[in-house]
Amino acid sequence: MVNIKLHGIFEEFVPTDWQLNVQSIAEVFEAIESNTGKLINTLGILEEYISYFIIYLDDKIVPPEYFHSPIVKKDSKIQVVPLIMGSDPSGGILTALLMMAIGTGIQFLVTKLLTPKSPVDIKTTSMFFNNYENVAKRNVVVPIGYGRLKLGTVVVSNDLNVSLIASSDQTL
Repeated sequence: MVNIKLHGIFEEFVPTDWQLNVQSIAEVFEAIESNTGKLINTLGILEEYISYFIIYLDDKIVPPEYFHSPIVKKDSKIQVVPLIMGSDPSGGILTALLMMAIGTGIQFLVTKLLTPKSPVDIKTTSMFFNNYENVAKRNVVVPIGYGRLKLGTVVVSNDLNVSLIASSDQTL
């Protein structure tokens, strides 16, 4: 006879200790259902609810593909243990929202801490570009035009070429 122990939620509607003459894990559930008439009515068919439990055969986990195989020996010990899962779907949603809020806060904090500080802008009235007022501040983007473009009014550079032309009446 095979010793079978059901843990967790089974205690609410079926006896938990069984001694049955079975050859597979599927036969265990079929035998309990035929003796009580409550197992499948409460949990549903085997393929639907078996993924919520871990089944141990002689203290080793049985993979689902072996449930219908004749792997159970006469002196085996089977334990059916429910998996621990979340209880309330709304609690899961609240937890997910809370984790997203915490993640977003950490992201903003890290971004703020790692962003370099901009230098203090100093307003000057420099006439460095040949009497044109320097209206551009420091650390601003300078547009670079490619091809034929009309650019804005900010003077980026002013070039003045002075060349000396010698005439016949002047001597150097």
